[in-house]
Amino acid sequence: MVPAQIRSQRGHHVISKALVIKELIRYGAYVALGLLVVIILGVFGSSDGSEQVAEAVHCRPSGQTPTVEELNKKLLGKGVFEGKADAFIEAGKRHGVDPVLVAAIAFHETGMGTSHMVRTKNNPGGLYANGGFMEFPTLDDGIDKMTENLAKNYIRQGLKTPEQIGPKYAPVPDENDPNGLNRHWIPNVIRYVNQLGGLSYDCSPVDLENLGPVSASGFLRPIPTNFRITSKFGPRWGRIHTGLDFACQGGVTPIVASKSGRVAASLFGTPGSGFFGYGEVVLVDHGGGVQTLYAHMTQRNVNVGDQVAQGQQLGICGSTGNSTGPHLHFEVRINGGRFDPLPFLEH
Repeated sequence: MVPAQIRSQRGHHVISKALVIKELIRYGAYVALGLLVVIILGVFGSSDGSEQVAEAVHCRPSGQTPTVEELNKKLLGKGVFEGKADAFIEAGKRHGVDPVLVAAIAFHETGMGTSHMVRTKNNPGGLYANGGFMEFPTLDDGIDKMTENLAKNYIRQGLKTPEQIGPKYAPVPDENDPNGLNRHWIPNVIRYVNQLGGLSYDCSPVDLENLGPVSASGFLRPIPTNFRITSKFGPRWGRIHTGLDFACQGGVTPIVASKSGRVAASLFGTPGSGFFGYGEVVLVDHGGGVQTLYAHMTQRNVNVGDQVAQGQQLGICGSTGNSTGPHLHFEVRINGGRFDPLPFLEH
């Protein structure tokens, strides 16, 4: 497109060819500069307070395996896997493989339980033999065979995490993967593991390394230290901001319990609930009138009545409720009053 200022219009003098060429070159330079900015932002990201970090596998406290009831809640809406928690858990016990790991891999391999392979062949792991994909009489049989395969070819070989299993399970590059989709295997499986509540077999809580030390007051930072505080406690927009806001990567960053305690509330804040505007919110009671609140999450991983350990994942950061972007709103409540959380985290 030629800039408007150099177009020749009826009744105006005709602009010289040299001027037209000069302006076109100048205009082209602007376009090239704009494209360069777009490329830089695409590679390095924009400075919007939501730092991009690679997600790490989260662990359940003390190796607690999920119950059938808990895992079935996570399997709701996951196609043929709905109601199949017992199959994953029993196969895991039988072969010594974390059922959460098996389910996470199955999610990736089947498009959350919706692929033709799993619906018609009961094959949740893409198992292949004798020149074709394997077929099983029932989905329970397919889950068991997938778990047995993981035990034999990966777990017993010392490959126990998605990062260790991925290069062998879904190698990059691979002649059977012409579209390069295998590069998504590790990050997707890690994300699904964390959405399912974390691993319980042979898992080290690497995410705790990024939370900093426990303060003298006994509180732990509820989000990794590479995410900055974006809004402090106190007056804001004509009212009192009742907590600290932390930047996060929505749908990825784990939110953990600042102290051990019992989950007093875990819900989406609706009008009349006492938590309206908080979105997906968790309230943990630490005893002695002390509570901490974690708001705007995209996913909650705990239920009312659960006992949680310090550093245990409560959910995943998001932007639900009255929120203008992904962040964690964190509160410290004492006998019902809101207090500035910063001194509790720093001293």
